[in-house]
Amino acid sequence: MQSTIGIVENEFVSAVGLQNILQSFLPTVDIVIYESIDALKKEVERQDGNRPYFVHFFVSEHLLEKHRDYFHCLPQITFALIRNRQLTTINDFPCLDISLNQQAMLEQLICLRQAGGKHRSNNENNSVLSKREQEVLKLIVKGKLNKEIADELFISLNTVITHRAHITNKLGFRSVPALTVYAVMNGLIKSSEIYTQG
Repeated sequence: MQSTIGIVENEFVSAVGLQNILQSFLPTVDIVIYESIDALKKEVERQDGNRPYFVHFFVSEHLLEKHRDYFHCLPQITFALIRNRQLTTINDFPCLDISLNQQAMLEQLICLRQAGGKHRSNNENNSVLSKREQEVLKLIVKGKLNKEIADELFISLNTVITHRAHITNKLGFRSVPALTVYAVMNGLIKSSEIYTQG
């Protein structure tokens, strides 16, 4: 079942911009914009086999204020969308400043996913990767080279390359930034463990 992220934002341009940023880093996740909370609720509460598998929600601050009790009851992490404010949470929801540039927004999202708000275990999302593939992914995100991964896991270099191929085939993307977002959003690694050049 494909993972889905729901966006509820009245400003269409902002919603499409966020959708494009998320889609560039998570190409295998379905990013859907909803015109209203009612439209989102209708999808969340569907009882047929076509109900989306939601993993996160991004909701504008003013809509989240009005419907906070509803989102507090959901197991998924809901992010409050804010503009030009230095807040990390609103009513226990982590905040994402959508006025930031793409790189700054991604960094903030990774940090917020690790730090604030209500969390749930996403272990069911990780079942797409085997335990060994998860271990390899963690080391990739930590900046390890194939040889270093092989040495650390006591496997051959060819086995590392095979695991990397399986990871990219299963997830649908190969860039380290996309793999990093996937690992963080699925609770495989903490933002403090991510390798950054510099």
